Amino acid sequence: MTLHTTDKIVQEIARKAFPDYNGKKFCVQVETGTINTTYNAYWSGGSRTYYNFVRLDTLQLMGEVPAQHPVFNKPINGADKVQLVPGLMCVKRTYFCGKDLGITIVVHPDNAPRLLPDTSEYTRDEMIVLIATRSYKNTYGGKTNIRFKEAHRDTGITEERWETAKQICIEKNLLNKAGSITNTGRNIAQQKRLYEFK
Repeated sequence: MTLHTTDKIVQEIARKAFPDYNGKKFCVQVETGTINTTYNAYWSGGSRTYYNFVRLDTLQLMGEVPAQHPVFNKPINGADKVQLVPGLMCVKRTYFCGKDLGITIVVHPDNAPRLLPDTSEYTRDEMIVLIATRSYKNTYGGKTNIRFKEAHRDTGITEERWETAKQICIEKNLLNKAGSITNTGRNIAQQKRLYEFK
């Protein structure tokens, strides 16, 4: 699961790992297992990923993983793969074809609640609007109002309740004035599906 966010704690973690980063692209990934720090860990075709590790409780920087080119750098035993455990975050800065894609913070599921938004304060109707907006284009192939129609089909929401919830989502900056979902709204919707709200 990947979430795009502007939360202050996420920015603080990102800038702890990469103090020179002044961009606005931040996202959180929830994963288990091992981080392969050799993947794209050297410049090739204008692309590279830098890896840092930070402790969640103290925000102590554990250090950047050095470049690990298979030809020009000696292998670093123990630094090629790092087990992601609770309390340890992998912070990545990625470039692709010369473009800075921003910061990704990879966390263990046990730590995810500290970095992910609380969805309990949003109503069922608001969640339906956000999920449908995230999941569907509103017009396609000559059809219109697709988001509401799909939401109504899967959840039974009425058009009046849809419009009310949509307006509330705009006021909360979960949707923009044109009705498109914002990063905040996308994070609230997470990976949920409409059928979960039947």
